[in-house]
Amino acid sequence: MILYDCAMKRKTTAFIAIVSASFVLSLVLWIMSYPGIRRVFMFQSAATGKICMESRYLPRRPVQGKVNCYVDELLLGPLTAEYRPLFTRGTRAQSCFVRGGVLYVDLSDVLVSESDGASEIRQGMELFRKNILYNFKNINTIEVFVAGNHVYEKNARGDLQKQNP
Repeated sequence: MILYDCAMKRKTTAFIAIVSASFVLSLVLWIMSYPGIRRVFMFQSAATGKICMESRYLPRRPVQGKVNCYVDELLLGPLTAEYRPLFTRGTRAQSCFVRGGVLYVDLSDVLVSESDGASEIRQGMELFRKNILYNFKNINTIEVFVAGNHVYEKNARGDLQKQNP
């Protein structure tokens, strides 16, 4: 009987050790491949015109940089069919970089073509600004160029905070 109890204790201990090791290994692997950084995207509702939010997980260390990755995703438009894209579909960031708290973005000239259900250009620019300022606290000014021509500059983190109490 004593031998039987000793063998059961060993089997139970071995089983608990294997389950614990599996859990620890799974946890480590999950942490290493965590889905990324959660970012918020704001778009205009096609039905009501109100600002709606959706969130996505972006890679932690994207090759092109965090801001460039976010701008690319933002220009792709919403995941939800009920939301309007900020600009005409096909608008791309030709260049995008941050220097001294200023985001410089050069968008393709597709932006000025006829809208296909996108927000109006002025409203799209304001939503673009809100998205960037909401997600990147180190950016204070946004300068937008279209095909190399300066079209938009906004240095206003304060008015964003007034609108979103």
